[in-house]
Amino acid sequence: TVLCLAERADDRLLQLAAVLALGGHALWPAADGAVLARLPPALRARVDTAADWSRDEARFDAVLLHGDAARRLEVLARLAERAGPLVLLHAYDAGDEAIALERLVVERSLSINTAAAGGNASLMTID
Repeated sequence: TVLCLAERADDRLLQLAAVLALGGHALWPAADGAVLARLPPALRARVDTAADWSRDEARFDAVLLHGDAARRLEVLARLAERAGPLVLLHAYDAGDEAIALERLVVERSLSINTAAAGGNASLMTID
């Protein structure tokens, strides 16, 4: 889930397109209900809203922000006050369309310990 913050509706929609391109979900401030209401139902289903995104109950993995330097500092301060894991802020100027999608990907890895099978990985398979 990516928190999307923007003053302009076109920036918010660009953020949503970036999130959806990666198969994710967006979290929007509840105040953006007018923009959300204009979306088709299939897109609305991929957007959650939060009355106050800075509360610890609001869960997200990254933040996309389109805004000026003052807004960036405000968002950074509110993120720093939250409990839990650190969340990265990806900030852009209003109207900037060059969102770096690779920064929104969460990498997960799986490691299998073959030592339990005496180092013989073939013993770990089921035929």
